[in-house]
Amino acid sequence: MSGVENSTDKMFVGANYIVTPTEKNTPEAIQTCVELGRLLGFSNVMTLSPEEHDEMIGFLSQLTHCIAITLMTCNDKENMEKFTGDSFRDLTRIARINDVMWSELFVSNKTALLEQMQLFMDKFGQLKTMLENEDIEGMREMMRHSTRRRALFEKK
Repeated sequence: MSGVENSTDKMFVGANYIVTPTEKNTPEAIQTCVELGRLLGFSNVMTLSPEEHDEMIGFLSQLTHCIAITLMTCNDKENMEKFTGDSFRDLTRIARINDVMWSELFVSNKTALLEQMQLFMDKFGQLKTMLENEDIEGMREMMRHSTRRRALFEKK
């Protein structure tokens, strides 16, 4: 569901609103943007530098879309959809994507996204090496670290 006809006064509850001031902005304009976010009902109104914004968006949004796209396109074996479970569906939900918009977003944040992709590939390589070496304790520690980190992202 999309479009204005599907909007509600609760649509931004739980959502984030990021203000990214530059030297061109006045303190009053920045405050107006912050107040607008609160008036619209965003739960989390933050101010970040443009660089911090690009890093956060590169990791939390764009990299996750890259992973979902890659996961959906790395194995084209027939009939896989007949065997999938919720974990695969959850992980790839965002792979149904607006290619025009997202390709432009990736390019517009190219530097930050490439940095985040490299961090991901490095960590994925570490996990691959642990598996190759049957480093059970290393994998388990990475899994425990993942579990601790994921708990921070639960909605409260």
